[in-house]
Amino acid sequence: MKSVYHHGDLKNALLDAADALLLREGLQGFTMRACARLAKVSHAAPAHHFGDVNALLTAVAARGYERLVALLQEKLKSVVGDLHEEMYATGLAYVEFAETYPEHFRIMFRKDLLAYSVESPPTAMAETLIELTNVILRQRGEPEISLLSEVSGKGNPVIKDILIGWCYIHGYAHLRLEGQLSMIPDDAHFKIMRENSDRLSNLLQQRAV
Repeated sequence: MKSVYHHGDLKNALLDAADALLLREGLQGFTMRACARLAKVSHAAPAHHFGDVNALLTAVAARGYERLVALLQEKLKSVVGDLHEEMYATGLAYVEFAETYPEHFRIMFRKDLLAYSVESPPTAMAETLIELTNVILRQRGEPEISLLSEVSGKGNPVIKDILIGWCYIHGYAHLRLEGQLSMIPDDAHFKIMRENSDRLSNLLQQRAV
């Protein structure tokens, strides 16, 4: 069977196929054989490189986190130092990513589908959570972290605020993706996001006083 990959880069060819399959068929149509067909390689190739479908999905999710953290950093770069704008940009990044890569967004937070240790998450996942955490820490005027494990060393009020921020930003993107915000007209979507981001930013800054 003639393959589409070059220079022996079969692993990335399979990941490219997995990306395309998720976008086209969704998780329901995702199988290792389907990835192999799309990559035009032997049906045994995905198992040889990844082991099982959970390991393949974990690698796909890692790619998703790489895209998400890159988008988050890009949006934050232009608003650095403006706490309200940082909060709004973070929400925008999550919503934009979820709408561009809906199936990736869904599986990235499905621990039952992914194969990794909670104590040692994929690098890109940790980088994403660190970036998001630092947005919230800056709201409070707290020192930023460079390792995800440093979160546990923060005081209880800080951890609570980190959770508030995480839950709002991720939750809004998830609910919008799943069509659960029908009470918000499409033309009011960004206005609502702006107002909610400002309210959350104000809350976090006041709680830090």
